[in-house]
Amino acid sequence: MPCVPPSWAASGSFWLLVLHVPALCGTAGSLFPDGRQGEFIKTLQEYEVVEPARVDANGHFVSFNLHHHISNTRKKRDLGKKENAIYYKINHKEKDLFFNLTIHMGFLSHNYVVERRRGNHSRAKIAMHSGVPCHFIGAVLQPGSGSGTAAISTCNGLTGYFHLPHGDYFIEPIKKHLQKKGTPQPHIIYEANTLQNALRRRRAIPVEEEQACGVNDLEKLKWMNLSS
Repeated sequence: MPCVPPSWAASGSFWLLVLHVPALCGTAGSLFPDGRQGEFIKTLQEYEVVEPARVDANGHFVSFNLHHHISNTRKKRDLGKKENAIYYKINHKEKDLFFNLTIHMGFLSHNYVVERRRGNHSRAKIAMHSGVPCHFIGAVLQPGSGSGTAAISTCNGLTGYFHLPHGDYFIEPIKKHLQKKGTPQPHIIYEANTLQNALRRRRAIPVEEEQACGVNDLEKLKWMNLSS
């Protein structure tokens, strides 16, 4: 479901795309409950709303529950087993994407700490590592277009980066979406080269108001380095 932010509706190029934009897209405010994510989306020239599904190795539907956590107690020699692989299917640009992923135990240290800041240090929040690995790497296949690599976190929906012959993309869940049991969790996909324009806009935001929107910029870069 490709979407064009309202700010682009006034340009001539918008009308070339309008036939491909479903009415469901609406405004960023109505589609994105999280205000900061909505503001981030407005900086993108184009994005697509998708509904990932968990599938089996043959591509058959399994569930809309995307979470796949692996216990830290598993030994490295066990990580090659079939039960440690996870598969997802996403319809992207009217073609299916198939993800074949396996756990990546070395992505984060077991002792890492996350510190989030808004303004000065007195507003910092520190969180310890949960101890549950949920970062995966692997391959992505788009029949008719080719294959590439992917680095995806399943900690909360699907968050990460994937590379295809025709471009590099980021994926993240729509935040604060109230997902009902048995229904898909909507995500957004956008091209990596659109991120540069988004970062230019964020440079105009005062430091005390600036906060990571969508996938954290440094995390994006790490995803890209990991799967390249």
